[in-house]
Amino acid sequence: MKSLYLRIWVIVALTLALGAAITRLAWGITTASQGGSIAIIILLMVAILVTYALLLYLAIKPSLEKLKSLAVAILATVIAGGGIIGSIIHFIRFVSSPRVSSPLSPLIASLLMASGVVICGLILWVVWRVRKGKKV
Repeated sequence: MKSLYLRIWVIVALTLALGAAITRLAWGITTASQGGSIAIIILLMVAILVTYALLLYLAIKPSLEKLKSLAVAILATVIAGGGIIGSIIHFIRFVSSPRVSSPLSPLIASLLMASGVVICGLILWVVWRVRKGKKV
């Protein structure tokens, strides 16, 4: 990604998507009535902002060495951790909700939760391996 125009295009696209997502989530905070909903929304907002910061950092000065830096490892770990915490809160609130109408809904939620835990573990394993200097 050596072209300046391509970098600007990526930054503009990311900024527009981020603006829409954060606006929608902020709107969700104003209508949320329970603390769990607010916690999920705040975790989502933090994860989106951290992901945006990482992508912006890589779009401005792309380098494979930056991917191995401690800052990127911390950002990836924070994103994965926030995502798994948010999904656990959502899972607990969803499965115990009386609005679950289909018997397949808890099954689907359980499968999504399991995949999130596996993906989080995979991200942490990759970050650990890259930080130790081993091949992934």
